[in-house]
Amino acid sequence: MNRHDFMSQLKKQLRVLPYDEIKEAVDYYEQYFSDAGEENERVVLAELGSTSAVASQIIASYVTKDTAKPAKHGLTTVWQIILAVFASPVALPMALAVVVLAVALVIVVIAVVFSIGATGVGLILGGIMSGVTSVSVFLQSFATAVFFFGLGLTAAGAGLAIIIGTVHLSKKCFHILAKYMGAFILRRNKK
Repeated sequence: MNRHDFMSQLKKQLRVLPYDEIKEAVDYYEQYFSDAGEENERVVLAELGSTSAVASQIIASYVTKDTAKPAKHGLTTVWQIILAVFASPVALPMALAVVVLAVALVIVVIAVVFSIGATGVGLILGGIMSGVTSVSVFLQSFATAVFFFGLGLTAAGAGLAIIIGTVHLSKKCFHILAKYMGAFILRRNKK
């Protein structure tokens, strides 16, 4: 993309604005390119980014500037806000996708932690049942009763270790999740 392509796409995307606003914006960016010089055209294009992002900012700026003035028609402001929303076709779906992804990630972490914790509880309950079984088998075979009692203690101990590990794992997972989501939100707010 070169300066001419950028300016023609910008004009096309700003056609929802009044002529004076389009002319002002186009003049501003033409002057911006002129001040930078032909040798810095690529740098300026990289700095500005996509024409849709620039157009969205201009339209949003116009809408917020124009809402401070009394509207000529009751629906003018509403119409301009709707146009500003449609002028940013990438921003809204991206924001929605980020929110959905964050919620999905939290749900996955909760599901994994819950399933590991449920495994620990199951092992503890299985160990208790094995201990109860050892009492009922004691009169028939002492060796079998000791086997079931040892199996029950082992299962209960493993279940307890899993539950303790799950508590620590869940704390770390949610801490890491909160840290990275907070960093992402702060990065997005700085832009």
